[in-house]
Amino acid sequence: PILPQPGLAINFLLGGRFSKSVINTVAIGSVLLSFAWVLKTLLGLMPLDSGYLEHYFTWIQSGSINIGCDFAVDRLTAVMLLVVTGIGSLIHIYSVGYMAHEGGYYRFFAYMNLFMFFMLVLVLAANYLLLFVGWEGVGLCSYLLIGFYFTKKFATDAGNKAFIVNRIGDFGFSLGMFLIFVTFGSLDFGNVFHQAPSAS
Repeated sequence: PILPQPGLAINFLLGGRFSKSVINTVAIGSVLLSFAWVLKTLLGLMPLDSGYLEHYFTWIQSGSINIGCDFAVDRLTAVMLLVVTGIGSLIHIYSVGYMAHEGGYYRFFAYMNLFMFFMLVLVLAANYLLLFVGWEGVGLCSYLLIGFYFTKKFATDAGNKAFIVNRIGDFGFSLGMFLIFVTFGSLDFGNVFHQAPSAS
């Protein structure tokens, strides 16, 4: 997920000074690097019979709550990683022509790189809280991209509609997380899936 971030930072902070070809190279290059890294990672982890978990650091530690910044890869994740980075790369390339005559060109590609980052966090998350962070980030990017033409009322109305609908989803998501924690005492996918058969 970290690979699209340089594209976001460079284009958002400095994109106004760059030519479109530089913006394209930075934005598309960062996403293609993510796609290449996914291919490299999956080839090294195959056949993924039992999945793979990577723990980076403990994010929240309070009483019985222990939530880490953990990423997991299993067969479903592998498929989604290929979809997100592969199709995401094609969307970035298509957008070069689609947005060629629009204002805020660099801003659009910065938002697209941010979208890629949060989609990868959502797909790779190994617990429900990190999944929620990815979900929220994707919702934010949807709002920014839908309302990209913020000087036009139809775009701001559509962006606001997407924002409100996402907040309704957030409420249900939050209730689900609270219920999962009360029931299983954990938000980690592995712990919850292990206990789920006996809980039913």
